[in-house]
Amino acid sequence: MSDISRSSRITTAVAVAAIGFAACEAFAPQQPSVRTLGAATSSSRSQESLLSRYALFGLIGKTDEATETAETTEVATQDAKKSAMNVFSYYSKSNMLIEKAKVFIDDASGFYSDSDETVFAEDFVFRGPFIGPLNKKDYMGTMEAFSIFKSFPDIQNNAWGFSTDPLDPNRVWFMVRNTGTFTGDPLLPDLLNVLPTGAKLEGCPETFSVVFDDEQKVKHLTVGYVADRFEGNTDGLGAAYGIFKVIGAPTPKPGPLLQVLQWAGSELADSYPKSYSTDVPAWYFEEKGPKVGCDGY
Repeated sequence: MSDISRSSRITTAVAVAAIGFAACEAFAPQQPSVRTLGAATSSSRSQESLLSRYALFGLIGKTDEATETAETTEVATQDAKKSAMNVFSYYSKSNMLIEKAKVFIDDASGFYSDSDETVFAEDFVFRGPFIGPLNKKDYMGTMEAFSIFKSFPDIQNNAWGFSTDPLDPNRVWFMVRNTGTFTGDPLLPDLLNVLPTGAKLEGCPETFSVVFDDEQKVKHLTVGYVADRFEGNTDGLGAAYGIFKVIGAPTPKPGPLLQVLQWAGSELADSYPKSYSTDVPAWYFEEKGPKVGCDGY
């Protein structure tokens, strides 16, 4: 066999092997990736496969296409890096706000402990199914009047399921199931003066949320939205109303009587607790609508 024939056969074998390798690269199964990185990663791998094929075809004059593909691959790689940084930044912020929400609800909210005024935004608004909206001043006054944690010295929220809202990354959602024993101070001594009875609170699961502003101050707090009204011993009521039910305090149902009582307590009385504020930050009504007082849900 001549040297020329042997050389030709070797060249053909190398070309076939290269084509097979490029095909394997092009059709190899892709590994799963983080959703937000999927498009960029898939694109990058696809461009790498194209580059492998063009490297082979360069033998027949495709070097320009290979160069253009290399440049495209570099752009895709940079996009993937940016996406990765965005994902890292999102989860880092999410974890930070979740930790802040945990500390806030346990140690600064005014329900399970004294309130810490410094963690609240000036345009803060509180809302629950029976109470609200309350501005910052009225919320502080109402929490001090209730002082639930003083009447229930062992109160626990038993919170779980903390997560950030995918449509509002500044909002942390979680569940609570309140427990405690009425062995402390009388409840609302200046209004109802309910004396401690040793009653045990076994709350139903409730949905809470905390919204932080750009300075990571608490801008909005929602509590008491019951997820399963058939659990616990509060007759399907959450937050303070659930506690009232357990200790035998009056708990009027949603309707004209409760609306009149809430109106008188908020519009006429210059004392706490209040059912809603007459001066609410504008952002709240713009986003949530004009409803005030008891909804019952």
